[in-house]
Amino acid sequence: MRATSSLALLLAGVAAADPSPNPWRKQHPPVTNKATSTCATGLFVLVARGTTEPQGAGVTGLVAGNITEKIPGSKVQALDYPATFSDPAYQDSVAAGVKSMQSVVNNYLNDCPDGKMAILGYSQGAHVGMDAVCGGSGGVFDAARALPVADIKKNVLAMVFLGDPTHVANVTYDKGTSIKNGLFERNNASVETCKQYSDRLVSYCDTGDTYCDVGKDKKVHGGYVAKYGDEIVKYVVDKYHAAVIGGNATTTTTSATATATTAAPTGSGASSATTTTGAAATGSGTATGAAASATKTGAAAGLSAGKGMYLAPLVMGVAAWAM
Repeated sequence: MRATSSLALLLAGVAAADPSPNPWRKQHPPVTNKATSTCATGLFVLVARGTTEPQGAGVTGLVAGNITEKIPGSKVQALDYPATFSDPAYQDSVAAGVKSMQSVVNNYLNDCPDGKMAILGYSQGAHVGMDAVCGGSGGVFDAARALPVADIKKNVLAMVFLGDPTHVANVTYDKGTSIKNGLFERNNASVETCKQYSDRLVSYCDTGDTYCDVGKDKKVHGGYVAKYGDEIVKYVVDKYHAAVIGGNATTTTTSATATATTAAPTGSGASSATTTTGAAATGSGTATGAAASATKTGAAAGLSAGKGMYLAPLVMGVAAWAM
């Protein structure tokens, strides 16, 4: 099967990856243990990191932090799953991530039936998110069953995925410059499920990306947050306002520190108690909204002043080691 042969090529390429430490670990505020079970009065943002990023929200957590600055009462939770190439194997890591994500979504919606949620995923985290929402992508990834459509349409306001290895070009939710399919091209049945969410789902893939475009430029794969960060923040915040405030798309800035949570590591990828991190800075940084909407070409934009000053070198650094 194509997924099996593609997986072998992927793992073979990993041997040459730069094993240098993740710069996000140095620049992101430290995690402190604090369990929480309360519903967010704003937006609950679930973030799935990329392969080999350490436990936490990864580089995509910077986007989540900017979102929470603009929606008071919001929370960020990092998905607890292996995010590995091996030990466990990539396909097993994805399966664990899908199980964990579906558990988090189901538990949150059971506890907070009127809660509003956004899901962000980068690289393997995007693969996990797409499989969790749309069902297994095919081949060795075909086991996952999609989350109920009614739950997604009622409670999940926005889903944004970056550098998804299961990318399919030129579909209704496709964004970025790529016109090629990814390493683990998503099957038609799953794509049709994804299309039901075209009003709230976007998947970014740019030409040259090693995984979603089967290209040869790892820098492209690591560049989505720097390039599309403002655009993504505006997209999610606008979706929230449209759903909750009756279409008012004006973003707001709060001086309150947004709370971000990350699941405590369990080693199995299962959902666990959350911990609190100061991922979001105070509302001094505001998104500029350089890109008014998600487009196929997408104008390059940095994140807000609060995080943008160190984002560019950070993202360039992750390109060598994160998938």
